[in-house]
Amino acid sequence: MDLRLCFENKAGVNIDDESVFQHYAVNYLSGFPAEWAGSVSLRHGDRLTGTMQPVWQYRITDASNACRDYLCEYLTRNPMCGYHVHVFEKLPGQLETRIFPARDG
Repeated sequence: MDLRLCFENKAGVNIDDESVFQHYAVNYLSGFPAEWAGSVSLRHGDRLTGTMQPVWQYRITDASNACRDYLCEYLTRNPMCGYHVHVFEKLPGQLETRIFPARDG
């Protein structure tokens, strides 16, 4: 499976310099085989804030179930300061689905 991590800034946080954010995220994601993937727009229904600013993203390709599960556990117990982190999972032959944070209801 492939995992895509999107970093949506919280209110009052705006790092618009790619290299600064990469430095921040590389340290946060240390231990995961994550690769920089630039910025992207996130669907309004997947956002946790009202802004429509692009989000930074990283990818983990060919992730194992253990990697996925540990990543979601890590994000739960160690939230990234200033950002909501969204994780999308893409299984072969299927559409990408958001797996973190869990949807309410």
